[in-house]
Amino acid sequence: MDNVQSFSLDSGQYARHRPRYPDGLFLFLSAVSEHHDRAWDCATGNGQAAVSCAKYFSRVEATDISAEQIQHCMVHPRVNYSVCPAEQTAFDDSSFDLIVVAQAIHWFNPEHFFWEAGRVLKPGGILAVWGYGFPEVEPEIDEIIAKDLMKPIDRFWAGGNRQVMSGYRDLVLPFDEVNVPQTFAVRAEWDLQQLSAYFHTWSAVKRYSAELGHDPVSPLEEKLKTVWKEPGHTRSVQMPLFLKVCRKLAYEKPGINRRRG
Repeated sequence: MDNVQSFSLDSGQYARHRPRYPDGLFLFLSAVSEHHDRAWDCATGNGQAAVSCAKYFSRVEATDISAEQIQHCMVHPRVNYSVCPAEQTAFDDSSFDLIVVAQAIHWFNPEHFFWEAGRVLKPGGILAVWGYGFPEVEPEIDEIIAKDLMKPIDRFWAGGNRQVMSGYRDLVLPFDEVNVPQTFAVRAEWDLQQLSAYFHTWSAVKRYSAELGHDPVSPLEEKLKTVWKEPGHTRSVQMPLFLKVCRKLAYEKPGINRRRG
């Protein structure tokens, strides 16, 4: 099962159970953007980041390589959805004030994507990429998840997932770095069923189930019931967010990545 197959499989579940990004993140991106005419949400999934960008930008283009994901998109009057790869688009040169990539750049061909981003980004425009870590609930619950889910599915994570696990530590963006003076986190109030549904959106869980023929989340959920006490009771769930931001300099020509040497 490749990446596109993984995220196309039951994309409706993905749309329902992936957490929302913090509003403060988009307020920050708006603040560092010089203009607010047009933004591109690349690898939009079901459009969570695109709809949030639309609060601050007049028009948002949202693309994804998966037609199934686009079919479950969040409708918004200022967001236009289309199917295309990250590395090659039909957008005009110098089209965007902001490009965002949420929880997806680890699946791209980075050299080709950065070239395309440089082509379509306006001089002075912003490229922002982020991902988020594993959920943290409470120490006892986190320990059970680590032992009964994370350990069994570990070999089913793809190489790209390992980049997220490292917090994009080795990811080098193509333009001048923009300082991010604050930290962000994805937060949710979930009951046990909602947490389990989120686990079912993970590509490693889908690969585990496809290869071994059984679901690793169901036995975990049964075990968590012993410490969750009331499965319908919501608990605070937090996932650290890793953000990197850069700005294309005014003198850089479209399509030219200055780090290419």
